Amino acid sequence: MMDEEQLALVEEGLNLLIKKFKRNTNEGDLQRMKIAQDAKAAIRKVMLSLAIKGDIKDIVPVIETGKGAGWEVTDFDDKIIRYHA
Repeated sequence: MMDEEQLALVEEGLNLLIKKFKRNTNEGDLQRMKIAQDAKAAIRKVMLSLAIKGDIKDIVPVIETGKGAGWEVTDFDDKIIRYHA
């Protein structure tokens, strides 16, 4: 189960990755930065959903062609929703 505090930690971790990849010191860093930015935008949607609907049973990162990075969330009714940037 994830709560708002844990999701905030995920967002902070994504902020650190964005800063790291923004330096573009390794090949592919700009692409990694874009993925981290997409994941950050999507985690905010997850946080909003959590505030409205309640606790999350499970959350898994996903990357979908055409949609980018995001999160697959399972609620306590076993309903699965994918959030993207």
